[in-house]
Amino acid sequence: MAAEWRNWAGNVTARPVRIERPDSIPAVQNAVRRAVADGHHVRVAGAGHSFSPICETDGVLLDLVDLTGVVSVDDGQATATVLGGTRIHQIGAPLFEHGLAVANQGDIDVQAIAGALGTGTHGTGRAFGSFSSTLVAAQLVTANGDLITVDESDLDLLRAARVALGMLGVMVTATLKLVPTYKLRRRSWPVDMDNLHEQWQVADRETRNPEFWWIPPLDRSVFKTFVETGDEATGTPPASATYPPGTIERYLPPDGVDWAWRVFPAVREHRFVEMEYAVPLARGMDAFRAIRDLMRTSHPEVRWAVEYRTHAAEDGYLSVTQGAETVTISVHDAAETAHFDFFREAERVFRSFGGRPHWGKLNFLDPDELRATFPGINEFDAVRCRLDPDGVFLNAWLTDRFRRSA
Repeated sequence: MAAEWRNWAGNVTARPVRIERPDSIPAVQNAVRRAVADGHHVRVAGAGHSFSPICETDGVLLDLVDLTGVVSVDDGQATATVLGGTRIHQIGAPLFEHGLAVANQGDIDVQAIAGALGTGTHGTGRAFGSFSSTLVAAQLVTANGDLITVDESDLDLLRAARVALGMLGVMVTATLKLVPTYKLRRRSWPVDMDNLHEQWQVADRETRNPEFWWIPPLDRSVFKTFVETGDEATGTPPASATYPPGTIERYLPPDGVDWAWRVFPAVREHRFVEMEYAVPLARGMDAFRAIRDLMRTSHPEVRWAVEYRTHAAEDGYLSVTQGAETVTISVHDAAETAHFDFFREAERVFRSFGGRPHWGKLNFLDPDELRATFPGINEFDAVRCRLDPDGVFLNAWLTDRFRRSA
């Protein structure tokens, strides 16, 4: 009888022939070899925080929940090597003991490191790339069970590995470039639409990490910004997760100062699904206004907020920001709702502004559209076919989207 796996939101269900939980790198190698010998494909599950079906498989699913921990820290090089199943929230304290921290992160910190890297998980701020941009080396278990090292000695492979969706192999370790630990002052405040553009320009110019959440039922936004500070930590409790979507209070955490790894995360208790597109920086506000118009005129039933963030350019072949600064705009809805019509219409708006979809979130693009959208996809394919010519690490969803070279 096949096993069953569901992602965090519950919108993706898989029935693999078996789920394995390797607790060491040799155990991962053995699991891959067994799967290949049995004629099965292999996919890897982290925390299941992707809304797209990238983990879905009818083959073998590897759950890296037992492959966690910080392997080593190089204080001189300001790097740390961590095991692939380690959750983001598990690295803050051990890195802090070495006076180091990640330069930026998003407000969800439960993802596995390998999954966050593989999908381009990110925070906000024009000076900062995604989590993937900090990857300087990795170890992958390839389709024949070998363990290979990815680093700057093969820049082509490194650029492919930075956002790979698990298609190159099982990322069992990742070495991340870090920065000296730092404190952030968090400030949040409500903003009316009449003042939104002006206040965004100020926040974008004067703060380290700016973002805003537009709340459709109220037609108001909440700005949240971080600036570095040397002030004493006061603590930064999260906003109450008991407030429902569509309320100001849900997105209005108290102001305060704390170390970055403590202040970035927010609480997510309500299950939701999400679509996110990166659009060119200069077109971000126009794209947001178009999404606002769509929701107010055609989908007033959607109460969940729209998130607006910025993102530095990157060099990963599948990065949504390859070669250009962007604005990322996210739309959400409750996981149990019939959200597909809204998301498909939102996608058409994003596409009209030259948008690229976040790989871990919902999109409906066909292979031709993807190849026209991601300029590095052919270079990525070449690396993928070199490492996995038989497509062991593909599933049906990925095969369909990469079918020209699958």
